[in-house]
Amino acid sequence: MPVLRQGPLAAVSTLTLLALAACGAATDTADQKAASTDFSYEDARGTTVEIEGAPETVVGQASAAAALWDNGFEVAGVYGDLPANENYLLGDLDVDKTKVLGKAWGEFNVEEYAALDPDLLIDMTFDGKTLWYAGEVETQVEKLAPTLAMQLTGLSVTEQIEAFTDLAEKLGAEPDIDEAKADFDAAVDRIKAVVESTPDLTVLAMSSYGEEIYFANTPQHPDLAFLADLGVKFPEVKPDEAGIFEPVSLENIDKYDADVILVDARDTGGLAELKKKAIFNRLPAVAGGQQDLWYPAAPYSYEAYAEVFNSYADALEGAKVLTKS
Repeated sequence: MPVLRQGPLAAVSTLTLLALAACGAATDTADQKAASTDFSYEDARGTTVEIEGAPETVVGQASAAAALWDNGFEVAGVYGDLPANENYLLGDLDVDKTKVLGKAWGEFNVEEYAALDPDLLIDMTFDGKTLWYAGEVETQVEKLAPTLAMQLTGLSVTEQIEAFTDLAEKLGAEPDIDEAKADFDAAVDRIKAVVESTPDLTVLAMSSYGEEIYFANTPQHPDLAFLADLGVKFPEVKPDEAGIFEPVSLENIDKYDADVILVDARDTGGLAELKKKAIFNRLPAVAGGQQDLWYPAAPYSYEAYAEVFNSYADALEGAKVLTKS
């Protein structure tokens, strides 16, 4: 450490030290500014994901990737359910611009993922503990890059959308949502008008697989829960241990009364196949022409949900309360 002397030399030394101190302060400020651009996010598992600098090479499960894409952030890679034909599940996601690591449940190419030199992987989670689609390779992918889990159930649509908008911003995007949010709000107003005019209208959402029917447990599906918050009535089903659906055999498809039936659109042939079955066609809602598509797991963006809720409004407007069996 330099020794300070009296007289002119001491003054020079003092000025030099002050200059160095000022330079150090500027460097500290620059370091703080750089640190402020680092990525930090507490995910649905309660894990704080921290990355030095802004993540550039991000891979996402299809639902998360589509939500981020709609909010202005383009992922480098994608995996999950990727239908061959255009489908609402993908929103505006351009699959041709991304590296596809898997197109269906259970598919994830770890080697191709590693070759991307990823900064971050984003998936969803049902249980707040494990990744949804990348669960089987979770240990492997975590060795290559941090993973981030977004909550899949238990949040309202707007909470989900706002979470992805916030995540996109933290990743460096500038979501342009004003027009889409206005369209979303207009669709919500249409549904509120239906509830006001026909308050007893009851809706039932279901999925089908072979000879099995799965009644949706409304609180666990963000779009249905949001409709319920708007006043739309749903039967109270009895879900299995997972809490998401109540599975029944096809012969029990008439277990709950409903004026409007919505059938899962993820299987594009689901409604068409059900319409081939006499027991489905005998349901009052179907016989009355009051059945339509249900759009679970749409990308969490105002753009996607404006379309979804306008579709629900189309299905509900003009529907009548039917005589219960």
